[in-house]
Amino acid sequence: MVHGLISALLLVLCASQAVVQKEYVPQLGSKIPPYILKARTDSRRCLTDDAGHRDPCASVAIQKKRFTIAWDAKTNEVTYLFTDDPDLVMDSELGVGGSCRLVEQDGKPIETFHYMGWLVTSVWTDMAKEVSGDAYWYAALRRDAAHADYGTIVGFVQSRYLKLVR
Repeated sequence: MVHGLISALLLVLCASQAVVQKEYVPQLGSKIPPYILKARTDSRRCLTDDAGHRDPCASVAIQKKRFTIAWDAKTNEVTYLFTDDPDLVMDSELGVGGSCRLVEQDGKPIETFHYMGWLVTSVWTDMAKEVSGDAYWYAALRRDAAHADYGTIVGFVQSRYLKLVR
């Protein structure tokens, strides 16, 4: 009887611990979750903007998808998220390796911005609701050398340092 009670108590404690440790993709500006802090190796810092700014960061697998997540060292708020995981498919089926037009139908160039060596535009944004809720991800593009009107998606990014008008 006592053994059964102890087993039940341990089961409840383990179950509540599992709920607390649930891994999720954090939102920009939210506090960095402890499991991401623990995943940081040494004093790793990632480049998070074109001005050479570096933030503490970690690479983690969440829902079997690879993400690099950085945060402000003083506030512990998320500043940057990036994934180049080919298994992450956005809600409209955009994915790493896909192509995006960089010109309108009439041939007028779409306004793009340079960020971290990529081309980014508010035209090519998407969500992955099952993975990151209502957060918008920007396609990080490289201009296709053979077809200058197109860019190839090399990843998806969110950043407090990325200033685009949506």
